[in-house]
Amino acid sequence: MSTHDTRDELKVSTRLIYDEMIAQNIPVTIISASSNLLEYTDARKTDHLLFSTCSDKSSAAGKAIADSKIKTTHIAESLNVSMPATIACRDIREARKFLAEHPAVVVKPSLGSGGGGVSTNIQTEDELRHAYDYAKNYSHLVVVQQHIVGDDVRLLVVGGKFCSAVIRKPAHVVGDGIHSTEELIHDANASLSRNDDSRSSLMHINQHAARRFLGEAIRGIPLAGEEVRVVGPANVSLGGSLHEATQLVTPEMITDAEAITKKLGLGICGVDMMWDRKTNRQYLIEVNATPGIDIHNDPFSNTSSDAVARYVQWLAK
Repeated sequence: MSTHDTRDELKVSTRLIYDEMIAQNIPVTIISASSNLLEYTDARKTDHLLFSTCSDKSSAAGKAIADSKIKTTHIAESLNVSMPATIACRDIREARKFLAEHPAVVVKPSLGSGGGGVSTNIQTEDELRHAYDYAKNYSHLVVVQQHIVGDDVRLLVVGGKFCSAVIRKPAHVVGDGIHSTEELIHDANASLSRNDDSRSSLMHINQHAARRFLGEAIRGIPLAGEEVRVVGPANVSLGGSLHEATQLVTPEMITDAEAITKKLGLGICGVDMMWDRKTNRQYLIEVNATPGIDIHNDPFSNTSSDAVARYVQWLAK
């Protein structure tokens, strides 16, 4: 396989980093394109590994903590960073008790990413039972969290400093008064701008997640111009959309994002918050130690930043 072909097999975030390293004359080798694994040499002539977007220059302990939603809450508490009320459950009875104390909750596995196993805006015990069983498919420990209404914001921190932000919106379709929601999802997924292999940031709407979220309503026919939300979480991996927000986020959000990233010792970090604009309060939801950097430079969503160049400069120091 040629070097060019191998490079094209990298997923988009790793490919952007690889291309920037070439542009900055940094020695870099693709160890495995299918695993998104690179080896590069920094300015001190030290070899490093990079997997996806995570380098061995970041703290291994910090990454392990970021991968655990419960451990992340402990770090947030130590920094006085606001989070929704959160508990870890090994038994659904604990989840029922928590639901009784909150109008709505989010149920998710303690480990995992990409929105897998996540159910939002759970309000009834029947919904809770299904959501709990769904999360258990992904992790033996289930996290139940107070549901916060607001904007889903991803802040990107590079080298300890805030770089850019996007607002993520759950996948939706727009009715035409003729086709069912299920047919509209199929048509949306047929668009050349969507894919299912992470080679662009606009991914196929996850049909399993849509059927689970909508139930029988997926067969309904929305009115012409009616916008229909088709999945719960706003994750891009489920078909969610991106919207530029670098100039919108507040100084308090930036301070919190930088603080938790530095505490974890991560060179790059995606910090997810829910932002209640009515009260102007932000709530940390979770932290991602291998964030997609491509979503901050996405032509389909009109997002733009110097995140890739800045991160490569940090990697090469």
